Amino acid sequence: MNNSIETTPKNAPLSLRKRTIKALADQVAAHRTRWIARNQFYYDDHYRFMRFLTPPNARILDLGCGVGDLLGALSPRNGVGVDLSEKSIQIATDNFPQYRFCLGDIENADTLKKLGGTFDIIILSDTIGMLEDISDTLASLKVLCEPHTRVIVSYYSLLWSPVLKLAERFGLKQRQVPLNWLSSRDIDRLLALADFEVVKRDCRQLAPKHLFGLGRVINRVFSWWPAIRSLCLRHYI
Repeated sequence: MNNSIETTPKNAPLSLRKRTIKALADQVAAHRTRWIARNQFYYDDHYRFMRFLTPPNARILDLGCGVGDLLGALSPRNGVGVDLSEKSIQIATDNFPQYRFCLGDIENADTLKKLGGTFDIIILSDTIGMLEDISDTLASLKVLCEPHTRVIVSYYSLLWSPVLKLAERFGLKQRQVPLNWLSSRDIDRLLALADFEVVKRDCRQLAPKHLFGLGRVINRVFSWWPAIRSLCLRHYI
């Protein structure tokens, strides 16, 4: 398969925020796989739950795909990833040549129209907080949808914002630009405005670290309690 980077047609100039996101993503791309390995407990749980949410042999679009690790974990029949970072897209293309990776701005409607066809699953994993116009972006996804298509939004809980900032400061988390923090209610409303119906919500990872086996026990036993589920790190809609 041709491993050259596929680019979408020239879009409008990127905003300062997007140029900052792109520059930082390009800077850390070469170390991304190493960060994932360092936090394997966290990523394994995320991948496992995403596999639960996606049917086998699906056509999956990952918006903000990074180095392609999520598509690789899901093993779709037809996988497409889009990202602003050229270096991330190059790594994804090299590591997962069976899938198609496109360099482009997912907030540009022309980028989405050029992806070709519709998908069974559209994923925004840790992407929604980086968008500048969330409502318009969600609405623009309709051209990629069929009636059965599901959009999966996964994101960090606002309650974990101070912890994540500390982890980033002490080198325990990879750097990223400040996010636009949203509650589950905010995302529900934005999806409704874009004419999507919310069919499932879930929370995972009360303990995102292994903690010598204690993390697994905490997640299996306590993260399901209604009174404390909202304290989990990862939320899914």
